[in-house]
Amino acid sequence: MSVKYKGVGWNRQKRIYDATLASLVSASIVLFIVVSIVKNPGSTAETLMIRSTSWTAILLLHVILCIGPLARLDARFLPLLYNRRHLGVTMFFLAFVHAALAIFQFHALGKANPVVSVFTAYRADYDPFNGPAGSLAQFPFEPFGALALVILFLMAATSHDFWLRNLGASFWKLMHLLVYVAYGSLLVHVAYGVLQSERSPIYIGAAALGAVVVLTLHLLAYRKEAKTDRAKSAAEHDGYRFAYRAESIAEGRGKVVRVGGERIALFRHHDRIFAMSNVCRHQGGPVGEGRIIDGCVTCPWHGWQYKPEDGCSPPPFAEIIPTYNVRVIDGGAYVHPNPNPTKTVCDGAAANGASPPAESSDFYIGYIKKAPAGPARFARGTVAAIAFIVPVATVLIAAAQSSVDRGRYEFGVARTFEGTLIEHPLPLLRIASATNDARSFPLAGSGKSGLPDFARGLDGKRVRFEGSLIVRDGLAMIEMNDPDSFKVLGESGSPVNTSRAAELGRVRLTGELVDTKCYFGVMRPATGKVHRACAVRCLDGGVPPGLLLRLEDGSSRVVLLAGLQGQSLDFDSQWAALTVTAEGPLELHDGVPVLRTRALELKKQGASSAPRE
Repeated sequence: MSVKYKGVGWNRQKRIYDATLASLVSASIVLFIVVSIVKNPGSTAETLMIRSTSWTAILLLHVILCIGPLARLDARFLPLLYNRRHLGVTMFFLAFVHAALAIFQFHALGKANPVVSVFTAYRADYDPFNGPAGSLAQFPFEPFGALALVILFLMAATSHDFWLRNLGASFWKLMHLLVYVAYGSLLVHVAYGVLQSERSPIYIGAAALGAVVVLTLHLLAYRKEAKTDRAKSAAEHDGYRFAYRAESIAEGRGKVVRVGGERIALFRHHDRIFAMSNVCRHQGGPVGEGRIIDGCVTCPWHGWQYKPEDGCSPPPFAEIIPTYNVRVIDGGAYVHPNPNPTKTVCDGAAANGASPPAESSDFYIGYIKKAPAGPARFARGTVAAIAFIVPVATVLIAAAQSSVDRGRYEFGVARTFEGTLIEHPLPLLRIASATNDARSFPLAGSGKSGLPDFARGLDGKRVRFEGSLIVRDGLAMIEMNDPDSFKVLGESGSPVNTSRAAELGRVRLTGELVDTKCYFGVMRPATGKVHRACAVRCLDGGVPPGLLLRLEDGSSRVVLLAGLQGQSLDFDSQWAALTVTAEGPLELHDGVPVLRTRALELKKQGASSAPRE
């Protein structure tokens, strides 16, 4: 409680809470990155951040969802509940970083607006049975993550008490219950995304275990609440309904009962029984599970206080909860089911009996300088358990990642290239050596683009420019990322034509459609559904398509695809990451395998096979 709004009402407990949170979050991210680098030294910085923030965010969300029911089952978990909103804001920040990096990585630097691309990259598969994939498994996973992010933003943005007061406690609480929609959406996001790319059973087991733990705790908490709700008044006297035995309520303690369909809190104060609403005006906390401190009923969640006589908060605060008239008849506390008018002063009813011993004197309030010994000791033990689980789970998840692709992207390294520009059957730079040998390099522009406009229409010309190498499995592509360095040197010194390509015969090959720029090394990994949106945008931008062949010995190779006789290749970019078949003459252009075909044939997802001649 506070008289005026502050960004954060800092106190010793919050500082300890947030310092612990920051330490565990940092440890999770750093440990995930370190293990990932050890497992996959070729991992890019963007991939490491995308994965580490997503893992830490989903882990933190599970902690957030478990704290609520744990606190309902055992009051010793209340110290974790006190500052839970900071967990939520931190979780949103991690999710936002993950989303921002993923959108930039997979959707930016192309022809489409990056945010629009999130929902439209392979939009045909929103109709799972009539789309290109023809499979529910290929339904886009990105919209589910976007929905969860929007909900998490709304919750983080309205987490302050300013919004709680101005939106109203009921609406605010209802809006924050959307966290369960966000959680379900994230489970689908994970199931349709990473679980289709990572084959380790650890990922499936972790997702299932997390969902089971969250569901089980909520069911147990519901069962406990239901016991109170199912209790029926055994007797009635002059409109007053029996609620509880007065002699069973300890001095300064409360008891939650159900009268007339409402949860009511009974308190014993100065040997008198008082009744008031069980719903705190702050966040709907269970007032009846609190204590009387300094003459005021104190909510166990965040320490908001109300006088038992009239339900009013002590000055200068203005919060009020309803009170109810009480009678004690033959040792039983009877409550009238209708609440009193606001601020009505009630004298309560004499308990007429000795107070039973209190169960415990420890009661945690977050704004006190030092927590009681019991709750503090239990909180330290709980945090220690979390501090053990976080690194163990992080190491298991990070170590279970599949090996990333073997490509290398010399980002930021400028090399000078000079050779003959060839535009057909696909953009190549042919560099001859002193021994009259030659090597060809496929060409692409910066970002998600093919041959830049400044290099078009120069077929057969000698050119010089600076660019970056992208290398994988003996094949190398050049990214033409410096237009100012591009120079036309004149005609080639020797005839250049496609007839110089070595013809390997007519073949029919089946494999995964990929964009060669990412596959060669810009992205790691650059295959599968998680990369599909990026591949679609790269192919839309003119990056040469490739056919990824998975051979029977477990190895793989890529063949570049081009049209026949100077014609463009007929295919839909939304087929990226799906299985296609191509038939036509296979050529070797100075070490670059090129399959020239009229069109691609989309195959049933998962029908990939070894190449056949």
